[in-house]
Amino acid sequence: MKTLKTINLSGSNYAKVSERIKEFRAENPNGLIETEPTITDTHIIFKARILKDKSNPASAEATGHSFGLIERKDKKGNDVEKVFEKQETIAVGRALALLGYGADGEIASSEEMEEFLVFQQEKQAEQIMEVSEAIGNCATLDEMKKYWASLSGEMKKLVEEIKEAKKKELESVKETIV
Repeated sequence: MKTLKTINLSGSNYAKVSERIKEFRAENPNGLIETEPTITDTHIIFKARILKDKSNPASAEATGHSFGLIERKDKKGNDVEKVFEKQETIAVGRALALLGYGADGEIASSEEMEEFLVFQQEKQAEQIMEVSEAIGNCATLDEMKKYWASLSGEMKKLVEEIKEAKKKELESVKETIV
């Protein structure tokens, strides 16, 4: 198997499902990729079965699955398109990865990886907002020092400027009282 064309996702090389399919077809002209959807009122489930040589039922085979919520809007209110196609691609990508068609042993699809990265960024933004609010609610320097000590090193780096602004505010209030 040759090295597949990859993209960089958060520092890792990742082969898109389209590249995996292209390589699979080149190496296995008698191969089989079949998918089977199951649709409920709220979800879509795909099963993808891949057989390296359909004339030889004993050839290497893998099955991949995907499970997705049928949504009309995403968390930001944008229209969600191509849920069906996306879930099919995810299932095929998993099956191909199980057969060894992928980079760095990744099983997830590029879409899943990108969604996970967005989720991580959104989660971090929420945490920053919560921490910023908590710092803003500190009434004394001692209270802020205790709260600051409870934060992780990474979070401290992310909200350092907010802490410094609040510290100046509390120090100026302290000087005004004295």
